Amino acid sequence: MYRDQVYQWAFTHADRIFVDGSGMAIAARASGMKLTENVNGTDLFPVLCATAAKFNTGLFLFGGQAGVAAQAAEKMTARIPGLRISGTRHGYLQTSDEEAELIETINASGARIVLVGMGVPGQEIWIARNRHRLSARVIMGVGGLFDYYSGRIPRAPQLLRRAGLEWTWRLAMEPRRLAGRYIHGNCEFLARLVCFKMLAPIEFGPRRI
Repeated sequence: MYRDQVYQWAFTHADRIFVDGSGMAIAARASGMKLTENVNGTDLFPVLCATAAKFNTGLFLFGGQAGVAAQAAEKMTARIPGLRISGTRHGYLQTSDEEAELIETINASGARIVLVGMGVPGQEIWIARNRHRLSARVIMGVGGLFDYYSGRIPRAPQLLRRAGLEWTWRLAMEPRRLAGRYIHGNCEFLARLVCFKMLAPIEFGPRRI
């Protein structure tokens, strides 16, 4: 995000930003801040689906490889009685016409919640650019969530999740795709955090965000 001004713009235009990942916890401790509980999309998804089913609220799943969102929808509707998946689509858009058609499809579906799984920062930028064109009340980036719930990729063991090391499992599952993001990205993050601690002119006291 440090170098990507478009991503920065999308990030600052979000209505809500959730704490997701061990990196935020490390940065918060280094800054003297107290974070609320970690809320990642993978854990939130079944809770969100159960609540949506209770209120008969439709969801649209957009993202992932061809067929993955549809498989995730099929498994979740079998798992949660009354869940209404209003539509699904893979996450590859080639032209502006395809994007316009997708927007029209989502709006016509009546979905009030749209989950976008295109990866970071693509999903955040897509949401920021298109939120005003969607009639849904909630539009949320969920990363690789559909891969897990479709069964395409197994989720990390509970032990790794509790230790904040789920990223190591994801790296092991998809090394080619995620090596640059996790190895280079994590090293840069830690380097910037060290610089912040050494150079920050203000001493942060504990506070809750």
